[in-house]
Amino acid sequence: MEVAPGKTAREFIEGAMRDELFASGMYDAATGKVIRGEVTELDFNSMGTGSWDIGLKLSSDELPEGYTIATHYTFKTSYSAIKACQNVIDAFTPAVQELIGKAVADPQFKTLAGAN
Repeated sequence: MEVAPGKTAREFIEGAMRDELFASGMYDAATGKVIRGEVTELDFNSMGTGSWDIGLKLSSDELPEGYTIATHYTFKTSYSAIKACQNVIDAFTPAVQELIGKAVADPQFKTLAGAN
């Protein structure tokens, strides 16, 4: 299922995280510090109550052991297969936004980004 035209779901998550960190001023690439991310879970359910389950492990030189965050984002689905698939696609971006919100709200994020 194509949730982000021209990108894989993992590429979309990486880009969204990067864009959010730069836009909010929480991360400055000029420092040379690198935040590494690994998608640890990426599943959806379009039956019954629709949901996205996304997990992400973040680490950096400042916090090599890193930390893991996850989100379980629910959305309405449909008995129609076409509509249910569209609902999965439409729910992906807000699910990623929720995941990123959890990542930067985590108390370890400042250490991760080297902003002690």
